Amino acid sequence: MGRAGFTYRFALPVMAVLLPVWAPRATADAAWIELAPLPFPVSNNAVTSVDNGDGTWTVFSFMGIRTPTNPQTITSASYKLTIPGTGWEPIADAPLLNGRAKIGANAVAVAGEVYLLGGYTAVGGEVTEPRLFRYDPAGDAYVQLADVPREVDDTVTGVYQDRYIYLVSGWHGPINSNVSNVQIYDTQTGAWIQATPIPAPLPGLFGHAGTVIGNRIVYMDGARIGPQFPISARMFVGIIDPLGAGEIATIAWTEVAAHPGSPAYRAAGSQGGTLDGRMLLVGGTDNTYNISGIGYNGVPSQPLDQVIAFDPLTDERSELTALGQHAATMDHRGLVRIGECWATVGGMTAPTVATARAFLLRANGSSLAGDFNCDSRVDLIDVAAFGACMTGPNGGPVALGCGISDLDGDGDADFADFAVLQRLYSLP
Repeated sequence: MGRAGFTYRFALPVMAVLLPVWAPRATADAAWIELAPLPFPVSNNAVTSVDNGDGTWTVFSFMGIRTPTNPQTITSASYKLTIPGTGWEPIADAPLLNGRAKIGANAVAVAGEVYLLGGYTAVGGEVTEPRLFRYDPAGDAYVQLADVPREVDDTVTGVYQDRYIYLVSGWHGPINSNVSNVQIYDTQTGAWIQATPIPAPLPGLFGHAGTVIGNRIVYMDGARIGPQFPISARMFVGIIDPLGAGEIATIAWTEVAAHPGSPAYRAAGSQGGTLDGRMLLVGGTDNTYNISGIGYNGVPSQPLDQVIAFDPLTDERSELTALGQHAATMDHRGLVRIGECWATVGGMTAPTVATARAFLLRANGSSLAGDFNCDSRVDLIDVAAFGACMTGPNGGPVALGCGISDLDGDGDADFADFAVLQRLYSLP
């Protein structure tokens, strides 16, 4: 059955000199660099990342659809990428639902562990996943936890106090509609709690974006109920436990002014906040659709080439200028943290066209030449990463994921670049 009956949803240490990278114009707020591509194009995949505590990060991509025009290509194949690093590795396939793979799921990291929830099957009827899983990287296995009380897909997730997972609204398959529920999972006790529901747009949203930053929940945009599922341009902020009484399920909601740029559906919203407390919103589209990228209105949806920043504490918002190697994308499930940088993984570059490409967004504060792991310093980890990327004199183009190793911009990672790296080297 379709959504509300409208359309089927288918060295050597020396004095450090810290130089900005990818900054040909002083007006640039951020910069893109291309990472290693996934093994195959995939869109609507669940993504998250884990800080390994040793200066490296691991990015995870679960499930998704390979050919958006064909729901039979929805896959359970899942992968991980360690950064610094140059290639994706397969991990155990994500759990099936009634023998079917899913899209529209969410992945989130809490206290160094990965949780996978939601999503829906799109072959033989749409069914929303009620189960919650924890992925165990050491055993490369999925552990089933307590079911979501009101199962949702195309939802927003956020983490509070590195313990509680918040699910904000979403599409509830059993009733074929959005819901206003805000649901909390306590990763320490395994209990689910119902929180103050979202105030609007009623009865809820799907394909919206948001996160938790400090004690504030942000959600914005997405598709609302109505003919052809019109896009919402509204934005809300909720204060968790506003009286400081330990009531994590009490949320004081406020509607704030819409962000600049276009309202976005299935954009990549940052999983948490930047160092200065902002949520980032990347890409998406302003024309809602189900699976293929063809709008509910019959018009092909086009990805937005925009980066929006919003501070829920100060209410400041801006549209950022980002330079570098990048393709506008839509059909995302999140913007993944890598140190002080952020990444998109897969998505659609055009209606009906999935991509295998992944892109790293580096804000000015983390854009140091030679800083492979986005920790705002150049140290032995970066030297080792450079060694893995080095092509030698006249070795030709650097590999994807190694673009930052070309420090002098000549298209090669060679001894001249290593000399620059030595000048940048700083003690950890």
